[in-house]
Amino acid sequence: MKIKFILLNFYFVFLLLIALSISMISLEHSFAQNMSPHHQWKNTADPDTITCKSGHLLLQKNDGTPTCVMPSTYLKLIDRGYGNYDSSIMSNRPEMMNQLMQNMVSNEKLMHHWHEMMQKNPIIMMNTINDWVSQMKVNPELMKNILGPMANDPQLREKMIQAMKKHSHMENSLKMHSAWMDSVHHPMMKSGMHGSSCSWCPNYQINSISPSTGFSNSDRMMGIMHGLWVNSGMSYDMHQLMIQNPSHMSKMSEQMMNPILDSIMDDEDLRQQMIELLLEHPEFMNSIRHSNSETNDNH
Repeated sequence: MKIKFILLNFYFVFLLLIALSISMISLEHSFAQNMSPHHQWKNTADPDTITCKSGHLLLQKNDGTPTCVMPSTYLKLIDRGYGNYDSSIMSNRPEMMNQLMQNMVSNEKLMHHWHEMMQKNPIIMMNTINDWVSQMKVNPELMKNILGPMANDPQLREKMIQAMKKHSHMENSLKMHSAWMDSVHHPMMKSGMHGSSCSWCPNYQINSISPSTGFSNSDRMMGIMHGLWVNSGMSYDMHQLMIQNPSHMSKMSEQMMNPILDSIMDDEDLRQQMIELLLEHPEFMNSIRHSNSETNDNH
């Protein structure tokens, strides 16, 4: 009994020490978060141990001192030259990196810079599209975020139709698709092929982006974007956030339409999925019928 009592006391003390150690670590982390990054920086020789409270990003100012700011403030300070994007800081803090990328994808003022990067670097554009294709094959729902803005905009819709007619594989697939061939000869309709309203056709609005709406220092913004794109892991995550954001995709539709449509139509599975989705889109199908009637009248 005495040995058993000693063992129980030993286990109790052992568990108590573990609990105290965990509490100390938790308190230390909480204390670090409540300390200003400047005080943390002065108290440690390792910059990787500097933390910010949840939702804030760590920015190194031009004088070398750290500060914690909101994601939107982070971009403004870099734009104004008060600090610089540091990939090593973000790569060691995945949660911060994700918050920064989410803000960049949804930030209206960055849209001009997305356009500029795609125009200046066709390799980046194709890498982006290749990632989107692979992501659509894993999650077919993502195609709606690409087709929705194009099919809902009258001008882009006409360009879509012309692109489909010029693509030999798509043209052959349409001719072999009995539901498509039947639908294009229907009279104008107010609903999709099944007589119901289109469940995935939100009212996307295509807004032209003028340079004046962007950040003042384009080079600094492009520097952040380029820093993300040269890292294959970060760029894949960024592309995933882009295609998951309908608002972002609606503003990129005109810029990306031809290359992304070609890539979708080149892939047999995605091509068939595209046909099925467009059959549900009343405005798109009415445009197809109108185009066919004009062609027939000319003949």
